[in-house]
Amino acid sequence: MAQKDQPISNSGITGALWIVAGATFLGLLFARIVFPELLWLTILLSVVLIGSLAGLVRENQKALRSRAAAYGLNSLVTVLLVFGIVGVLNFLTQRYPLKWDVTQNKLHSLSDQTVKLVKGLQKPVKAVYFAKIQQKEQFRPLLENYKGLNPKFELEFVDPDREPTRAKQAAIKKYGTLFLAAGTRESRVEDISEEKITNAMIKLLKDKVTTLCSLTGHGEKSFNSQEAEGYFLAKKSLNDQSYEVKDLNLLQEGKVPENCDAIAILGPTKSFFEPEVKAVQAYLENGGRAIVATDINLKGTDYAPELKALLKSWYVQPDSALVVDPLSRMLGVDSSVAILANFNRDNPIAKDFQTNCAFPFARPLDIVPGAPPSLKVQWLAQTTPKSWGVTDLKELQKGQVSFKQGQDKMGPINTVITIDGKLKDSKATRNTRMVVFGSSFFATNNFSRFMGNMDFFLNSISWTMEDESLISIRTKEEAPGKVELSEKAGSTIFLFTVIILPFLISSGGIGVWFFRRRL
Repeated sequence: MAQKDQPISNSGITGALWIVAGATFLGLLFARIVFPELLWLTILLSVVLIGSLAGLVRENQKALRSRAAAYGLNSLVTVLLVFGIVGVLNFLTQRYPLKWDVTQNKLHSLSDQTVKLVKGLQKPVKAVYFAKIQQKEQFRPLLENYKGLNPKFELEFVDPDREPTRAKQAAIKKYGTLFLAAGTRESRVEDISEEKITNAMIKLLKDKVTTLCSLTGHGEKSFNSQEAEGYFLAKKSLNDQSYEVKDLNLLQEGKVPENCDAIAILGPTKSFFEPEVKAVQAYLENGGRAIVATDINLKGTDYAPELKALLKSWYVQPDSALVVDPLSRMLGVDSSVAILANFNRDNPIAKDFQTNCAFPFARPLDIVPGAPPSLKVQWLAQTTPKSWGVTDLKELQKGQVSFKQGQDKMGPINTVITIDGKLKDSKATRNTRMVVFGSSFFATNNFSRFMGNMDFFLNSISWTMEDESLISIRTKEEAPGKVELSEKAGSTIFLFTVIILPFLISSGGIGVWFFRRRL
């Protein structure tokens, strides 16, 4: 006679449920630590864990009615509460991370430009980093810094070997590529760094390319020149921010084209023809935008007197003087390199600017009184109080420079002026915006890397084009982290780590061994 199958005992079911619960709990911890981006896996394991715990409660209902079970249940609730508190704290630290960067140049802190961009996100940006586990862990802190600024920066890590289909769909050709998507627009960043990621996001979020037209034909500084007095580095930085830079010859065009969002006149050394001046004036009076840099001619005559007359019509008067600053010698440069240390904090360009600028061969700029209420003409940057403007240019040629009371102008001296508004009886539909610099040399390839010169120049362009979201301090370069020790300090460290510390440890071990032998 066949023997009937015996039903599975309660103890067998309970043991199986405990195994499932324990394994699921370990799997949940592993998923949260190794694959935090896989939310579906966390949810699935959580459901299984809760189900197994519910099964345990159901299988042991009778045992739970005892006093011992009540104490055990109370202990379990306490443990769950502790885990809950720890979980909430973990969530808060991930969402609002508090970090302390002790590097000299704040290397591991995101730049002001990045913080401003990510915090200001109005729509989600999907970021998927396709990399092997080693690359993933190397760049995880950087990417999570972005994510911690704004939940709209949605971060995910994908191993291309495990998910080749997703890598192919995203057109990934190289390990360590960051895929960015905002709406229907996409971008890919290889060999990632903060600068590359932020620049890619700027281009991704911009609706259109903004064009800066640089006037040519009068000896102006060229954005295409890689020589010391060229503006090639500035052009590269503008391209990174999705600005297009192109040359403009007014004699050929006859007027400023409509696709020019702003014009740049950078240190002309030759005169303008009358039709060119009229074209620039008509453009500005109709709400145009301009960056103007005018240089002093050390021989006495103005390079472009027509430009000087045009600026005067906008209540800015360039002086025939050279700013000298004795404080420059403390920085190891000539006194002809003026230091800009005072900034107008009411203007967005310099509101958060915390560094100085080096202005070589700068000339003073005066604000002509009598501007209409519709036109705001303000100084933006000034030199130090120790500087002065030398009006006797022949004295410079002799190499004898001294302040002459009643003739020279004592600092602080205006060297950068902003113009915002309309002339009297203007029919323009928008305000004219201009930034006038008393030097074109400060943003050249030779000087743009000093102090805050490049940031100041780029911020001025962004303000001129009403693109104030890009006004910021940009990413920093890594400085060599070299530690220099004196001979005495080196000897002390050697004595402590090689002799004293090993001696104490070995002596402690011998002492314990000797004491235990006597027991």
